[in-house]
Amino acid sequence: MAIVQSSFFLILFFSLIQAFGSTAHAQARSGEVGPHESLNAVLWVQTSVEYRATAMGMYTLAALKLDEALMDPSWTAALEQLAGGDYRSLPPAVILDVDETVLDNSRYQARLIEDGTSFSATSWLPWLEEEAATSVPGSLEFIRYAASKGVQIIYLTNRDASGEDATRRNLLALGYPIDPASDTVLTRGEREEWARSDKTPRRQFVSDSYRILLLIGDNYGDFTSESVGTIEERAASVQNYAAYWGHKWIMLPNPLYGSWEAATIDNNYSASMPEKFELKRSRLDTYR
Repeated sequence: MAIVQSSFFLILFFSLIQAFGSTAHAQARSGEVGPHESLNAVLWVQTSVEYRATAMGMYTLAALKLDEALMDPSWTAALEQLAGGDYRSLPPAVILDVDETVLDNSRYQARLIEDGTSFSATSWLPWLEEEAATSVPGSLEFIRYAASKGVQIIYLTNRDASGEDATRRNLLALGYPIDPASDTVLTRGEREEWARSDKTPRRQFVSDSYRILLLIGDNYGDFTSESVGTIEERAASVQNYAAYWGHKWIMLPNPLYGSWEAATIDNNYSASMPEKFELKRSRLDTYR
């Protein structure tokens, strides 16, 4: 009898989730906005002083650490440079991720809520072409400060190479400096060896020419290749780099998406929406 009841409630649960999804899409078609997982996260990024204060504070910290790094010729933030070779005589550079580190794409995320949908290439690529992303608070001031110190600015993004021109135009329109003499916007797939989302080969590429003072990003993969894994594996990994956080590695807040979310669904992007929802719900710690 207990098994029958459990099966009944399980079927009822997934039926409700499916009904939720159907209702959301129907509401989107009718112009109504239905419930969406990302609503609070997008509102926090777009409206809260807490988000602005956190982002600005991280970039203030970055400026302080930049000055410290410039005074120490042995300083490097790149694990790739610690593996060997003399980087100390190389000119200085800072590597920054783009999305949610320099450019704020919360308008795109807001559209997903309005449309009752989730991320897809069919909506993301047109968004890039709009060049409508705004500045992450504090990023422009920091980047201009670093450039004024003679530090090369490297934008290392997992945007596809097909969107590089639009990315450059968006950055320039907001006032971000881009060196016209060097390739400083490094996109995924720009070279054959850069086809994967793992940024390690591109960090290595930069490390061959510059001493890397800081890594700045919003996702674990902006700092190390250990981004993909279980929640437990990632928790163990981040502890290994405790000396880097807030010192040579600066993390920006991003509650919208990222490898943290992938870990909650066992990195299974092909799972259905009800399956993803249940996996996420199962990760909650209620202490009871």
